[in-house]
Amino acid sequence: MKKFLFIALAAITLSSCADVSGALFAGGDGTYDFKNTYLDPEFQVDESKIHLLDLESGTQDTIYALYVGDFAQIATDTIIVFLHGNTPSMDSYWQTAGLFANLVNKHHYGFIMYDYRGFGWSTGRSTGAASMAADYDAVLSFLQAQGLTSERMVVVANSLGSLPAGPAAAGGSRIPVQKLVMEVPQSTANVIMQNATGLSLPASMITSYTFDLGQNMEDYTGELLWMHGTEDAVAPIETAEAAMQKHQGTYYQEAVYDGAGHGLRWDIGDEEWSKVVLDFIRH
Repeated sequence: MKKFLFIALAAITLSSCADVSGALFAGGDGTYDFKNTYLDPEFQVDESKIHLLDLESGTQDTIYALYVGDFAQIATDTIIVFLHGNTPSMDSYWQTAGLFANLVNKHHYGFIMYDYRGFGWSTGRSTGAASMAADYDAVLSFLQAQGLTSERMVVVANSLGSLPAGPAAAGGSRIPVQKLVMEVPQSTANVIMQNATGLSLPASMITSYTFDLGQNMEDYTGELLWMHGTEDAVAPIETAEAAMQKHQGTYYQEAVYDGAGHGLRWDIGDEEWSKVVLDFIRH
């Protein structure tokens, strides 16, 4: 068994080195069937405000994004930019989109999320920091062209979304990030590797993609809200806390919940989750 495991890991290493989607993260087809039928009544939206976008990322890839709201709203109102976690596609976050679209009241804020390369219908493969940064930049380029400015943008990163969000907040965003929500963030490649394989192995065995969320937070000068549960087995609170508390920006807030796991919003409830996020946005 040990010999077979070694051979299998060696094959992954040779075939997937430097390839994020092939090595560590789930990717797959999406349906993109964004309808009120699949939303709880309190999260339903005006279906005329649901827009599926295809955006050019890099020189040859296309990523798909969902915008909920009026395009004209982008030039005047606050827009939530959501970077989703490790699921096959953004389909899994349609309820989240509905929640954000109903903060305060229906369509008070605009909302956009997107699938990284190799997730959902997005083409190509996520090969590292450069590809994930390019996907993020494709979305920001669209928003900038529609008139979005820094003081009206809130970036919300869930789990895997912390990988592109960290460098973006640290200065790698064409629209500077002034408000950042890190929800159950991943902090190191090694943690993701160990959760993906169930083995205590270094991420360098199958990918050259490394990241330092703690350093990103040291370099981020804006406002930060960190949300986490003490029983998170996917993104351990100890490593996340060490990274988040390196933040020295203009404002820092943490919301840590005893007994909550990686599905934080479901564990603490939509009302509590929404209150904390909304209070931060309004700060």
